[in-house]
Amino acid sequence: MNKERIKSGVLIILILSNMVLAGKVLINKKLWPSGYNFFSNFTHVSKKDDTSTAAHLAAPIKIIVNTGYQSSRFDYNRSDGYFSEICDAAGLSFSQAFSQGTAKTTISADEWYAALTAKSIYFSYPCEYSIQTFSQLLGINCTDSENIVFSNLIISDTGNVYVENSANGTFFKYHTSNADIAPIIAGVRDDNNNEESIINYSFDLNFDKTFGNEKTLLSPLIPVYSAPVSAEKLVAENPLMPSTNEFDMSAIEKTLSVFSINTNAVSRYTEADGTLVFVENNGILKISPDGILDFSASDSGIRLTQSESSDLCTTVTALAAFVDEINSSADLQKDMTITSSLADAGETNFSFSYLVNGLPVVYQNRDAVSATVENGRLKKYTQVLRKYSGTNKFSDSPTYIDALDSAILRYQSSMSEIHITKIYLSYIDNLSIGEKNADWYVDIDNVVAQ
Repeated sequence: MNKERIKSGVLIILILSNMVLAGKVLINKKLWPSGYNFFSNFTHVSKKDDTSTAAHLAAPIKIIVNTGYQSSRFDYNRSDGYFSEICDAAGLSFSQAFSQGTAKTTISADEWYAALTAKSIYFSYPCEYSIQTFSQLLGINCTDSENIVFSNLIISDTGNVYVENSANGTFFKYHTSNADIAPIIAGVRDDNNNEESIINYSFDLNFDKTFGNEKTLLSPLIPVYSAPVSAEKLVAENPLMPSTNEFDMSAIEKTLSVFSINTNAVSRYTEADGTLVFVENNGILKISPDGILDFSASDSGIRLTQSESSDLCTTVTALAAFVDEINSSADLQKDMTITSSLADAGETNFSFSYLVNGLPVVYQNRDAVSATVENGRLKKYTQVLRKYSGTNKFSDSPTYIDALDSAILRYQSSMSEIHITKIYLSYIDNLSIGEKNADWYVDIDNVVAQ
């Protein structure tokens, strides 16, 4: 009896100690410790945590810190430690700029580009946003009524925010102040003082202009790297069809439940190519052997938002939470980024890409996720079912110039002018299972060269 009392007493003391320690942590520490990246993946976002999900949707895909010297610039993606710190500091500038509704001036293109060569931070986003939707995703009460659409932002070392309006090619400067930006730029410079790789922008090298018989143009803000980039090799797998080449029905049942498909009532059959087909009153869901999930609603669709008249921010946030639920149920790749435009309030078609080590995964002629949402209801949904694992093996990408030359050589005979809109490092996946290397993705207007 005495031993039991002693055990009970010790247990009570331990519980009380844990409660006291937890209280101290909550009082003395930030909610997210330094270096924590709440943009890192959707696993940190529950379906009810709309605020974090929305912020994730407004996260940049790449950040470049400009230290004021053309030979001293440093880039970060969502897997890097500095990323969340920079985003946290930038939040104050964005809040001041887009909520004050005053002190905005129209500037010249020269002033925009001058900001990139001075001490500043450049934010490259995965899609276009209207300034209203972007602000709403970040919880900012936007008072700027002008129709501004952007995919790039700059913050100067003093905190001023520069915006390129891609809707009409104009440029703006929001006059704000933020004392947190300059120390970040200085810290990045000091931490990378031995870095030998040089990052130029296309406009630095006049790659955005034609000379003589040269008919290849690069978008001005494409970063040009002087050296190959090292990236980890990955292994791709389809969790719904493991190495046994048989579907994991337990995992499939979990996925069906996300679509509100009753596994006890659904009709099921197999097509000639091995695709599983599930038919129920609310729609048809297919899963192919190569890991493509396709859902089409046969009625009003799956309700995602409480109201049929939900705004774009509410709709895309609800869809992102739905995607997260599928990824969790099927043990898929968790980190994703929005890639479809969020510039039009009436948008109904959305797409997402997987991110691994901060790099996007690119598929030929398809997105990782594509969905149609009408009046707050999911009507169509397609997803590449994939999980990517690191190998601890690294390889260097081809040089940037070699990738550029390869793209030009491929299309120069069939195009009078080649307009390159994007070049960035990615994992290019042909839907085969196995090892994947990082390579350059080149977007030539509406033609993709890989």
